[in-house]
Amino acid sequence: MNSRERVLTALKRQVPDMVPLDLGGNQSGLHIVAYRKLLEHLEIHDSKIQYCDFVQQAALPCEELLQRFQIDVRWLRPESTIVPEDHAPEIEGNFQGVWDQFGVFWGNSAAKDVDEILYYDPVIHPLSDVTTVQEIREYDWPDGSDRTPLKGLRDQAMKLRETTDYAIATPPIGCIYEYTTFLFGFTKAMRYLQKNPELIVATMEELEKYWTDYATTFLNEVKFGDEYYVDIVSNNGDLAAQTGPIMNPQKVYVPIIKPIEKRFSDKLHSLADVKINYHSCGSVTHFIPHFSEIGYDALNPVQVGAYDMEPCSLKSRFGDSITFWGGLCNTQTTLPFGGPDKVREEVEYNMACLKPGGGYIASNVHNILSEVPPENIVAMFDTAIESRRY
Repeated sequence: MNSRERVLTALKRQVPDMVPLDLGGNQSGLHIVAYRKLLEHLEIHDSKIQYCDFVQQAALPCEELLQRFQIDVRWLRPESTIVPEDHAPEIEGNFQGVWDQFGVFWGNSAAKDVDEILYYDPVIHPLSDVTTVQEIREYDWPDGSDRTPLKGLRDQAMKLRETTDYAIATPPIGCIYEYTTFLFGFTKAMRYLQKNPELIVATMEELEKYWTDYATTFLNEVKFGDEYYVDIVSNNGDLAAQTGPIMNPQKVYVPIIKPIEKRFSDKLHSLADVKINYHSCGSVTHFIPHFSEIGYDALNPVQVGAYDMEPCSLKSRFGDSITFWGGLCNTQTTLPFGGPDKVREEVEYNMACLKPGGGYIASNVHNILSEVPPENIVAMFDTAIESRRY
């Protein structure tokens, strides 16, 4: 099998020739500090180090590194989302950072030296003072049909599809519930979800309109004849903490959030023959049956260190309904603080749990953080390579 066939087979929950490997997505990437150390360790030269996600300080991995780790996925990114290593954040009051298209400012303290900043958080929430549905409807929502941010996407898609056999994935082209927490602020969004759900519903409906237009525009950019030069679209929606759901799944998620996210999922599947890779950190076991009903084909990042996320248990309970994408090694403990031997041991165990019967794409659990030693990153992927054959 080639890489694309391997990934698509896994997404159908069938057995490929070997477990597909991923590195470099918005939630399967690596921090730019870890990236520099890894390049030095492997004696790989990247002549143009760039960010693929400035907010997360995630590096755009060079092709030589991806080939070194036998990565089967390539991520299709608009030029506007890629910024140079020396990109300077904007100053806004006491913060430095960047504005997004929705008017959220992602920042950190302006008093810090840029080199001290490891990531940026949402610190200015444009809907924080909104109290009525009318105000939400009248907010200056961005235009998802604007093609300007997608410059270069078509040429990149053509090059990937016509000169390589990698599976092609998009960065997130949908984020509905989770984005309400950025627009209102997390605490206020959670309070409104309980006490004023009409505000959250109205906001999600506006976000649904934007992301539907954006996804349609994005996919049309990579349509050649009757074929779309993309295989997987990504969608974000963090719903859980490490200890469990951040809301009651049956009383809140099912009646309020699930219908809108299912409608958007149905739209994505109707637009093109693509698979949906849905991202939610934390302990998400209560949501997995709903994810399958919504139409999500894969769950990322498979946070194996969270409550009730033991990989063998996950596979036995949910392996028939969803593909697991991630889960290689605990990013919070073993990967940064264990040695290579401990990393290898954990990767071997997790793959032995998640690999049987297909339906598994191996990747780091969310982005590799700045403090992770390069030896541990190499141990993680080399062990995955050694263990990937069926």
